[in-house]
Amino acid sequence: MIGENMKTRINLIVSFFVLLAVSSPVSAAVPDLQIGNIHTRLDKLGISYTSAPFTVSQACLPFTESSRIGPVSGNVVEYKIKVNVGPGEYDNITLTNYVREKRPWTTKADKNLVILPGHALTEEFYSDMAIYYAQQGYSTYILDRRETNVQADETDFSFMQDWTFEEYLQDTYKGINTSRSHTALLSGKSAENIEVTAIGHSHGAMLLTAYEASEYDDLPAGSVDRAVPVDIIIEYNPENSELIQNQMQEFASITESIENGVYADDSMAGMMYVACMASTEPEGYNFSELITNRQFFRLMASQTYSFSAYPYTPDYHYWSGNLSGLYYVDENRLLNLTLTGGAVPYAPKYLDQYMAGLMGNVEGYEINSSRIDSPVLYVGLGGGFGDYGAWWYENEVGNTNNRVTTISWNDQGHSSLLIDNNSSELWTLIDDWIDDNKSLNN
Repeated sequence: MIGENMKTRINLIVSFFVLLAVSSPVSAAVPDLQIGNIHTRLDKLGISYTSAPFTVSQACLPFTESSRIGPVSGNVVEYKIKVNVGPGEYDNITLTNYVREKRPWTTKADKNLVILPGHALTEEFYSDMAIYYAQQGYSTYILDRRETNVQADETDFSFMQDWTFEEYLQDTYKGINTSRSHTALLSGKSAENIEVTAIGHSHGAMLLTAYEASEYDDLPAGSVDRAVPVDIIIEYNPENSELIQNQMQEFASITESIENGVYADDSMAGMMYVACMASTEPEGYNFSELITNRQFFRLMASQTYSFSAYPYTPDYHYWSGNLSGLYYVDENRLLNLTLTGGAVPYAPKYLDQYMAGLMGNVEGYEINSSRIDSPVLYVGLGGGFGDYGAWWYENEVGNTNNRVTTISWNDQGHSSLLIDNNSSELWTLIDDWIDDNKSLNN
């Protein structure tokens, strides 16, 4: 659709990554701290650590290793926590934790906010948001899924055959469990008393909603106290019969690919190639003789629906704008994030299959809305899924849960939660809702 040879595109992306790696300055970071001997390692680093009486037992910590990266904004610091979730090379998830410290490895924060990213996006697109919530007093975690580990030059994706939707629900449980344990380690509070609010965006919102209806949410270590799914459609209003039919066809297409042994979705690889051309040859004409590479990038961002055989909504787009520019976001920053780790080229087709199955009303693909009993805030982004997504939360979850709120925010696009110049206005609205829906335990 956007080039003659996908392999050539991927090679260009790989080359671009190599150039970035060679030219990037080396940043200082505290060495990895293996949890098994954390006190010894901290002593060697000259970091004092006082064990509080209710600190979680280190023998029970669910993560493989934790690293203190250092300050990022004021007294907000960054930690990285790696969790092994399987036997394969890429079977790890990573939690990036932003939290206000009193001193290294010590915080007063005892409430967690976990962010589940969208399709093929990593924590780098969500870090501004996470830091914002850390400044509001949360211990904020961004959960990077398994696909963020896959190398850009990978050619054999047979390992993704095991990356089913059920595996991803288990990974989500392990991530939420880990967030509690890590905050307990830093705060000295008991892990079971640390409340968790989860915000899911796009694919992350689908995972969060299914998770809320699953047995994992019933486990004390994995429970979510408040859920904020942002811009997703679980089921369409039955009146949207044409859109439902489209997703049935999308489901059939994805299922056929999986049955033929194609387990990886490479749509983000194509987008990354467009971003690469828009960044390195903005005035070139690689895609059309009528518009430049930068203009083509803007077209793809602002009229995304026109590049899909089965658009989710009639005006679905990532960012608002036109050929002259994108309206609310710094284009250069957007391109830089896309090409320097904010996006990954490959994701498992099983996630797309599950999403299409839900929206296409395919038998065997449904979420039991009656099991979702925590306070829920659905946020529809006007240029994304918008009010189309609100229908299910209002009319299905709302039948048995009287703590469902839905809002539609601006006409800016599916990605306007992230790095738009006014995204913080939405973050504040979500924070206000969290305050209004505090647990009775607080």
